Amino acid sequence: MQVLSRRYAQRVDGLNHEQGKRFLINQDLRQVLRQFLVEAKSALNSLHNLSCWPKEFDRSHRHLAQLKDLTSQLIGRFALYAERATRERYGDGNLTRYQANLIVPREVRIEVAILKSIAGYYIIGAEVSKERYARQEEVIIELVEAVSRLAPASLESFFLQQWQVAESAAAKMRVVIDQVASLTDMGAYALHEKLIGA
Repeated sequence: MQVLSRRYAQRVDGLNHEQGKRFLINQDLRQVLRQFLVEAKSALNSLHNLSCWPKEFDRSHRHLAQLKDLTSQLIGRFALYAERATRERYGDGNLTRYQANLIVPREVRIEVAILKSIAGYYIIGAEVSKERYARQEEVIIELVEAVSRLAPASLESFFLQQWQVAESAAAKMRVVIDQVASLTDMGAYALHEKLIGA
C-alpha cells in the first residue's frame, strides 16, 4: 500500500510539474504575442505616417497613380533599410556572392508581413481573385498539355534545344513546364489563344 501511495504521489508531482511547464509556456506565448502586437501596431503606424500612404481611395486614375507611387516608395524604402543594415554588419566593401548575408531589420520584416496580410485578405482571398486564379490554373494546364502534344514545333528555340537533349519523357515534360512557366500572364493568354483558341 505504501508503494502505491508513493507512486501516486510521484504521478501527481509529475502532473503538477507538467501543468506548471504548460502554464509557463502559455505565459511565454502570451508575452510573445503581446510583444508582436505592439510591434505590429508600431509598424502599421509607421506605414500610415508615410507621406505616400493613401489617405483615401476611390479607384480614380489619380488614386491608382498614388497607389503605384506607394508601391515604388515601399520597395525603395525596404531595399534601402536592408542595404543599410547589411552594410552596418559587413562594411562598405563588395558584397557579392558569399561575402555577406542580406540583413533585413525586424521592423521591416513586420511591415512586409502586415502588407502581405493585407494583400492576402483583400486581394488574393477575394472571390473575384479566386475565380481569376481558377481560370489561370485552367489556362496553364491546357497550355502544358498543348505545348507537350505539339512539341517540338510548339517550343521556343531555347527550350527546343533543351527538349532535343532531354533523355526521358519526364525530362521533356520538364522543358515544356519551364517554357510555360517563363511566360508572362499576357504571353500565356496569347499562346493559349494561338494553340487552343478561346
